[in-house]
Amino acid sequence: MKTINAICLIDDDPITIFSVKKLIEVTQITNKVISFSNGIEALEYYKNSENPFFPELILLDLNMPIIDGWEFIDSFSKFSISHQTRIYILTSSINPDDIKKVETYNKKYPFTIKHLIKPVTKDKLSNLAKDSF
Repeated sequence: MKTINAICLIDDDPITIFSVKKLIEVTQITNKVISFSNGIEALEYYKNSENPFFPELILLDLNMPIIDGWEFIDSFSKFSISHQTRIYILTSSINPDDIKKVETYNKKYPFTIKHLIKPVTKDKLSNLAKDSF
């Protein structure tokens, strides 16, 4: 299994952030996890050219305060390095409209966008590292 350079976790639920970080630690798919409680915090972090890298993987909640996941993706796409990142939408929704929107966004931008049904598990994270990079 390939080790991911870094994972960015964007979710307004502290329990989700805590549990996903623990699962990442157990799976050892990365040594670097950066987390944000909303999309604006993440965008501000990535606007700063002092940051040494962009993550290979972003786990993104859709329903957040300030800006939602879709707005984050639209803004993130303006960064020149964004095409090197894969975004997985963390969702509990199995609504076909949401799945279609993920597919539409995946075609719209030069980076990969897929959905990942909650709850996040050890196996799901391991598969992301195997299949995505």
